[in-house]
Amino acid sequence: MSKHQKKKSITPEILREALRGSVQKLNPRYMIKNPVMFVVEIGFFVTLLLSFFPNLFGGDNAGLRVYNIIVSVILFVTVLFANFAESVAEGRGKAQAASLKKTQKDTEAHVLREDGTTVTISSSELCKGDVVLVRAGEIIPGDGEVIEGIASVDESAITGESAPVVRENGGDFCSVTGGTTVVSD
Repeated sequence: MSKHQKKKSITPEILREALRGSVQKLNPRYMIKNPVMFVVEIGFFVTLLLSFFPNLFGGDNAGLRVYNIIVSVILFVTVLFANFAESVAEGRGKAQAASLKKTQKDTEAHVLREDGTTVTISSSELCKGDVVLVRAGEIIPGDGEVIEGIASVDESAITGESAPVVRENGGDFCSVTGGTTVVSD
């Protein structure tokens, strides 16, 4: 992936939402769904308490105050960064899903009529049972099955797999997903 594509995949809007989400996810009711980070958050609160009340659990721990503050900061940054990373991933996923939906709506479909003619319509106007012709380099307008021929299909928008897959009629691999691209055949 080029630098330009990486920059484009994390937009300022996604970063703003991720920052907001990382703070909102500090809520213990949310954090309990992620047990590891919940324990880290509890550790943060315990060390924070020990920073202000060093003798809370007995003993003479007054000299550990600075140590407890440093540990509290490290634990807090760990929880915040984990929440931020999770929020960025969610934002990217939502953006990619929205982009895929937009692609499917904006795609033109070449519908084959029973008399052999081809009519170009918007993919949002497709009905169940329509037969669509998709050539190499075109985007598949909707979910369906290959009923004739064989094609290499780039499904990286859906699966993330960079290698195209072969789709052909009559086999186990005859289904195609809208928004993917026919690479050849």
